[in-house]
Amino acid sequence: MIAAIYARKSTAQDDVAEDAKSVTRQVEGARAFIAAKGWTLDESHVYTDDGVSGALFANRAEFQRMMRDAAAGAFEAVVFYDLDRFGRNARQTMQALNTLADLGVTIWDYSTGHAVDLDSFEGEMMTFMRARFAQQYRDQVRKHTRDAMRQKAEQGYVTGGKVFGYDNVGVAKGQTTRVISEAEAAVVRDIYARFANGQGLRSIALVLNSSRAPSPRAQQGRPHGWSASSVREVLMRPLYRGELVWGRTVSAYGRELGKHRGKREAGQIPRPEDTWIRRDLPEQRIINTDLAARVDARREEWRRRTVASNGRHKPQHAHGRFLLSGGLLLCPTCGGHFEAVSAPWKGATPVYVCATRRRKPGVCTNTLALPIAETDDAVLDMVEGEALGTRFIEELLALVDTGEVDHMAQLTAERDRLHAEVQNLVGSIAAGVPADTVAPAIKERQREIATLDTTLRQPRPVPPKIDELRLALEQRAAEWRVTLRAERAVARLLLRRLIGPLTLWDAASADAWTTSLTPALLEGLAPVQLLASPPGFEPGF
Repeated sequence: MIAAIYARKSTAQDDVAEDAKSVTRQVEGARAFIAAKGWTLDESHVYTDDGVSGALFANRAEFQRMMRDAAAGAFEAVVFYDLDRFGRNARQTMQALNTLADLGVTIWDYSTGHAVDLDSFEGEMMTFMRARFAQQYRDQVRKHTRDAMRQKAEQGYVTGGKVFGYDNVGVAKGQTTRVISEAEAAVVRDIYARFANGQGLRSIALVLNSSRAPSPRAQQGRPHGWSASSVREVLMRPLYRGELVWGRTVSAYGRELGKHRGKREAGQIPRPEDTWIRRDLPEQRIINTDLAARVDARREEWRRRTVASNGRHKPQHAHGRFLLSGGLLLCPTCGGHFEAVSAPWKGATPVYVCATRRRKPGVCTNTLALPIAETDDAVLDMVEGEALGTRFIEELLALVDTGEVDHMAQLTAERDRLHAEVQNLVGSIAAGVPADTVAPAIKERQREIATLDTTLRQPRPVPPKIDELRLALEQRAAEWRVTLRAERAVARLLLRRLIGPLTLWDAASADAWTTSLTPALLEGLAPVQLLASPPGFEPGF
């Protein structure tokens, strides 16, 4: 049997040696269990999510990879330590377990040494109760953790991670305070001073990145550096003014998000201001009162002008309007994504540009600008030719033509064989064999005969009419080709499901940029005329 391993822990252990991590110990225990069973384990079938809540499912990258591999038939069993490692949301846990079971994958909890039973009433109820108790335990932990964090906030201690401008210093068991880091605090003061003197957010970010100034930790999968949004965050953080504000938002999952949910699986929702905890911490003040007042006055002036303009001068947001916006086109220089810009410079057509270069000036050097209309058309041409073309339809028809075989004759022969055995067993009773010895064997065969009779009474599968199916597929493909051009949301969904993000690469020079998807796409993008940015151009200025 080919087996897989899944391990998970809610809190990341970045400062713990690899061999001491909880997920590592879970994997080692599963390996021993698999070895004892005599099963086969491929290293590519070891899935670990370190630092991810069990309440999340779509956001667990390794869990989702495991489910995709299971659907592809990569393994026959999955082993984990305890059901709560698999998930802490009862409904979604049961849904995932049943999906694996439907795929023919057996599920083993090596803490008990038994497979998860989803076939019997008792087993399914027991599994659900274990999943529900795991969810209830998570809810209780969240409640107690929040109460503990509230007490720490009331005492002025750290309740989260590191904040730029400070070092976390332990003062007692379970109690940590912040001490000003002068190197980072100098950057914070510089940001406030520049903004108070009239510089914009992007201009400040460009200066900081050009001077290699220290910056907050990079977000996962995003390049390190300052952006307009991170500069704005510094200007808005009360802690730099010597005030701790705790409890403005609360973590929420799934349906808890309510109207704030959208497409998110988890997030933060705001709490009433009268529930916030405020505490003065003058020893942690980085910005003096006068500088803070100048910054607040300029921010208030911005707000007043925005309200007075009634939104007429708001920037045009292109996210999601175009085929390859929203993270479908990746930059090879920095790993960030390309975004659509409707008016990059005077007289230019809409283009895709590197969002990191645009939003974090000085971090990425990629000046490539792809004309949106020509690039989208080239990608759609590839999709139409590869996924909706004649060759693809013929491959589908070949699979159908060699598909399910009529097993009725084989089942009939098996039923006849069992009838003959029953007759022989009855004859053995007449020959003197005790009836109580033979009766169980007769009953077993009669049950098998009854099962076969039920199957044989079912309608036989109708052989597919290949010509009619080919015509139907060609008509449907033609409809989809029209839909791809008319409905960009459908085209984006198809690209995400079948292809995933496209990563650009530089074959020889900046003029030879293209994508590394398939030869068909390479040929499709070859005639696309890439635009050169004007000298000194910085998208978004």
